[in-house]
Amino acid sequence: MLERGGACAHCRCRPSQEHFARIHPESDAIPARDGPASATVPAMIDPLIRQHGVLTVAQLERLGLDRASREAAVRAGALLRVRPGWYARADASPTVVAAVKAGGCVSCASALRLRGAWVPAALDRTHVRRARRSDGIRPPRDCRPHGPLPPVTSAIDDLETAFRCLLRCGSIEDVVVVADSLLHRRLATRDELNSWMRGAPSRIRALLDEVDVAESGTESMTRFRLRRRNVRVRTQVWIGRRRVDMVVGDLLVIECDSDEHHGSWQAHSADRERDRILVADGYVVVRLTYRQIVDDWPTVERDLLAIIRRGAHRRPRRTKCS
Repeated sequence: MLERGGACAHCRCRPSQEHFARIHPESDAIPARDGPASATVPAMIDPLIRQHGVLTVAQLERLGLDRASREAAVRAGALLRVRPGWYARADASPTVVAAVKAGGCVSCASALRLRGAWVPAALDRTHVRRARRSDGIRPPRDCRPHGPLPPVTSAIDDLETAFRCLLRCGSIEDVVVVADSLLHRRLATRDELNSWMRGAPSRIRALLDEVDVAESGTESMTRFRLRRRNVRVRTQVWIGRRRVDMVVGDLLVIECDSDEHHGSWQAHSADRERDRILVADGYVVVRLTYRQIVDDWPTVERDLLAIIRRGAHRRPRRTKCS
C-alpha cells in the first residue's frame, strides 16, 4: 500500500507504475505520469467505485489528484472529461456518465438501486436530478425531492436525497417496498426514514407505519397489497423451527420467491420440502413466483381472496358435545 506522500510501505521507495503493479496486481488505480504528483493514487479506487467511475474535480483533489495528475491521466486515456468540472474513468457506468453529461446526477430509484436497495423493476428507467438553471427553471421530467432542491455535488445522490426524490416519483407501494429494503439491508434506520420523510405531505409520511419486516421485494409487494385489501397479514412468522414469509389467519402460509434467492435447484428442493412438511402439519401453503407477483397479481389476488373467503385460512372450530 502507499503511505502519505506516495511512499510504498513494502520498501519505502517512490514507486513507479510498474513497481506498484508488481506489488499490488489487484489494483486498477489511475497513474499520474508527469510532474511532481507522479505517484499512483490507489485511494481513488473506492470513491470511484462508489460513484461508478465519475467524480468532480473537488473530489479528485481531495483524493490527491491535482491538475497536473488529472491532465496526465487524460492523456493516458485513464480519465475522460465528461463536462466542465467532472471526470470519468474510461470504463465508467454509461448511465452515470449520461446523467452527469446532461448536467445532473443519478437520483431517486436509480441511485437507491446503485447504493444497494431493492427497487421494483417498474422503476427501471434512469432517474436524473438536476439543480435549477440560472433562470430558476427546473428542467422537465427531472426528479426532485420535497422541500429544498440540493445542489448536484456528486454523480450519484446520497441515500437521503434519493429516497426523498422517490417520495415524489414513486407510487405509495414503491415507497413502502424500497423502505422495507433499506431497513432489511441495514442501509437506513427507521428513525432516519422518519427524518427523510419530513417535508412530505402527511399521506406520504403515514406510509412509514406500513413499513414492516421483509426479506425480499416480492414479499413486501405481496404484504402491502393484501393489507390494502384489509387482509390481516403476519410477517416473518416462526412455525416450529421454520420461519415463513407470511401467515394469514391460522393456516394460510404465503411464501414469496424471488429470482435472487430461489434460482438454484438446491433452493427449489429445500422450498418444496418445507412446503410438504407444512402441509403435513395441516397448513395451506401458497408459493408465489417472482413473475406471478410482478406480472400476474390480479389473478394471484383473486385466488388468495377465494381461499380466505371460504375460510381455509382458519382452523375448524370445535363443536361442543351436548
